[in-house]
Amino acid sequence: MLEASPETTDLERRVLAHERVLQALIAFMARTEPRFVEHLRERFVEPMRMARHEHDHRETDDYAEEFIRAVMQIG
Repeated sequence: MLEASPETTDLERRVLAHERVLQALIAFMARTEPRFVEHLRERFVEPMRMARHEHDHRETDDYAEEFIRAVMQIG
């Protein structure tokens, strides 16, 4: 099994930190503009219901959908 380099794990932690900050900001924005989350859902969540992937392959939009669903749970 390959070990991740310190740079890789640092990058992963930084990406996760950015994700949390963005989710909190979007949830805050959604409180003043409820249509904002609906727009994100229409753009990222709804189209993914029709997407089919082979095996465990994930596209960028798959991650975006996961991110928006997390924001919806926060809000």
